[in-house]
Amino acid sequence: MVQDAILVGDAGGTNVRFALARIGGEKVDVTGLWKRPGADYPSFEAALQAFLSETAPKVSGAAFGFAGVVVEDGVELLNRGWTVDLAAVRSQLGLGRILAVNDFYAMARSAPELAPDQTRPIAPGEAEPGGAIAVGGPGTGFGIAALRWSPQGWIVLGGEGGHQTFSPQTEIEWKLAERLRNTLGYVSNEDVAAGVGFEATLEALFGVMARSPRRLTQAEVIAAAKAGDPVALEFCQLRARTVMTAMGNLALVANTTGGVYIAGGVALHLEPWLKERDALDRFYRRGVRSGLVEPIPIRLIASELAPLIGVARLWRDERGRGWL
Repeated sequence: MVQDAILVGDAGGTNVRFALARIGGEKVDVTGLWKRPGADYPSFEAALQAFLSETAPKVSGAAFGFAGVVVEDGVELLNRGWTVDLAAVRSQLGLGRILAVNDFYAMARSAPELAPDQTRPIAPGEAEPGGAIAVGGPGTGFGIAALRWSPQGWIVLGGEGGHQTFSPQTEIEWKLAERLRNTLGYVSNEDVAAGVGFEATLEALFGVMARSPRRLTQAEVIAAAKAGDPVALEFCQLRARTVMTAMGNLALVANTTGGVYIAGGVALHLEPWLKERDALDRFYRRGVRSGLVEPIPIRLIASELAPLIGVARLWRDERGRGWL
């Protein structure tokens, strides 16, 4: 039986998305995607009001993923500059209850539900049915989460793993880390691989490689890397190696025999370099425990509907079992 539509949303560091989700049995249909730059609005509530004014949806519930930590009735989106008042959002929607989670918590929940054409292969392997799954990657920030199967369904383990310390291994990476420490103090994977650290990391890399710095956009860096520019190429490869190091760490921590999924807007642009041998070695070369990660397949989440599918599933999970 198909239930009434619920409002689903995803507020990241760059964009805000809303859509309607209809859940019937084991199927979730997400339709009517509305996507706008977050910079166009002073607050999440203002973006939500714009969506409501344009679409006038009739909904019986709402579930949102936010690029921040949800604490009681508030969410701070560090990379967007928004502080969300969830009580105000409930009042705005006329609902007594809404679901609010971290955006990668939602992204993770989508992973076992995605259709084959919503992901792309990075490295082959054999996923263990019911095995734990890791999901993570860079967008404006760097999100990480894991899933475990239980008799009550999938359980998501969220966190702020993108802020783990950057782990340099090559001479260039060590020199880069030293330069970044001089300006940032603490250097995380998010600083090196995600959008928030783009300018600082690129400037530091120009210095490490003894090249005159240039002001480039992220799109220009990608284009220059594909054209063979040495600094731009190293920058993209550096980001890819950082992502694969972080995901390999998570695969060991959570024993993710069910597969690894890389996600995030920056990750999509890094796809060619994620597949390179040096990047893959960061995931698979794990000393005496390399055998644990060798069978794990790695896929890239390519659908921007993924976090919306994830929050819809989480809404259904909570309604069905009373907890997440």
